[in-house]
Amino acid sequence: MKKIIYILVAILALNSCDVLDMKPLDKVSDADVWEDSALIELYVNASYNSINHEFSQHMLSDASDETYCIHNWANFWVIQKGEMTSDNVTGISEKINYWKSAYSNIRTINVFFDRIDDAPVETDLKNRMKGEMKFIRAWIYANLIWRYGDVPLITDLFELNQDYKVKRDSYSDCVDFITKELDDAMTWLPAKSSSETLGRATGDACKALKARVLLYAASEQNNPSHSKEKWEAAAEATKAVLDAGYSLGNDYQSVFLEDNDEIIFARYFTQANSTDFMLFNGRNGSNGWTGENPTQNLVNAYEMTNGELPYLNEELPLKINPASGYDESNPYAGRDPRLDASILHDGSMWAGRETETWHGGLDSPESSIGSWNASKTAYAFKKFMVESIPPSGSSVKPENPWIFFRLAEFYLNYAEIMYELGNEEQAREYVNKVRARQSVNMPPVTASGEKLRDKIRNERRVELAFEGHRFFDVRRWCIADETENRDLLAMNIQKQADGTKTYEVTMLLKRSFLEQHKLVPIPRTEIDKSEGSLVQNPGY
Repeated sequence: MKKIIYILVAILALNSCDVLDMKPLDKVSDADVWEDSALIELYVNASYNSINHEFSQHMLSDASDETYCIHNWANFWVIQKGEMTSDNVTGISEKINYWKSAYSNIRTINVFFDRIDDAPVETDLKNRMKGEMKFIRAWIYANLIWRYGDVPLITDLFELNQDYKVKRDSYSDCVDFITKELDDAMTWLPAKSSSETLGRATGDACKALKARVLLYAASEQNNPSHSKEKWEAAAEATKAVLDAGYSLGNDYQSVFLEDNDEIIFARYFTQANSTDFMLFNGRNGSNGWTGENPTQNLVNAYEMTNGELPYLNEELPLKINPASGYDESNPYAGRDPRLDASILHDGSMWAGRETETWHGGLDSPESSIGSWNASKTAYAFKKFMVESIPPSGSSVKPENPWIFFRLAEFYLNYAEIMYELGNEEQAREYVNKVRARQSVNMPPVTASGEKLRDKIRNERRVELAFEGHRFFDVRRWCIADETENRDLLAMNIQKQADGTKTYEVTMLLKRSFLEQHKLVPIPRTEIDKSEGSLVQNPGY
């Protein structure tokens, strides 16, 4: 019987094409992709999913002191409690545990560069796609070094019998690679996108990523010697962004609700390609899940309209700043307008009714509506939220973009860089550009020395709240051992029989931060697979 089978196989082999070259009949083959410019473009389009947006069930703000996720969807409590290890990191969202998905996406991009030069594609389109893929690969590597420090630079495809052992390239070599990728990409990409190409990489997006990478590289975590050369490189790259022709929007809240001239690069959505962000973060009293709870820590960072912080310190027991005019019995009055534009608090008017986070109110844990979804801090999102769309659903979906780069960030970046280069006058000029936004109109910063640095950092904290910066900022500034060791705070609001309310700041979560948590651990499984060629980050 076996002999008959062998003969049949031999005959088929002699009288047919090479069976190993047969194309699958139920899907597009790899060979077909690289012979069709439309399929190659779809391949590039799919690679944009490597760039994670934050309109999801969990946000990077949950890994800092900005928000508390009541449902712990991404297991960020492990980070907030100081319990992250190289073993349990694999149970945390890829927004932190980025290693596996990053290198998987890098391989996809490396396949593109291995195939594209021989593909029958018109030159201009080919160059544009090359520029886009270089930008995406640079984005991935930037996010790798911001989490892990030194990482392996892999640009080639591994062959079947090739040695898979890789070593970590130095942080500076990674920065050089990223900036070169972006410089190359700029030569192939249009400076700005058109209405037909919104969301695609542009020359200005490359400038913005390059500037942020160089800012992080100049910061204390990666530049402990305070090399002036690194700060000057960051200044030059940031100035190129500032000179690119963007402008601040007049209304802070609206910046996050529609396309506008402040946006440099964003992820755009349509009715067919939408998110459930309204449901994830709408008030529970409106049938939302209130997943991300802004913390009292963040609320305390919003100044009074006279430019003073409400408290003198950031840990319990809090001490009121007598120069601020802060009234404990009316805690949201007279505050920086960005507080009301970013956070729903007790008394906020939203979607036709007053927000009730006092105990027993419609948006409280004692609510008759979705009490299990109630905020534990007495706060909910207003930033990014479309008021006309109910959390419980609508025939219309939100289409507001998720912004990766916007002008205000680069004003603040430049203010920080100018301060570190000793140019305090320009530092004040650029931080005050942000504060002077028409709907904000906060008093100009006049401080100098360390107080000026504190002002710039606090301005960044409130202006860029929930946008994915804080986790990295406190680490690159080397202040995470202070900020991440502070407990998460909440507001306890009681309503009396006569209708008056009392407000008490309370501790919500005991936090801890260890020295090793300045960097994310490489998963132990990856260390093991490398057979010792990968060296783990210190302390894990």
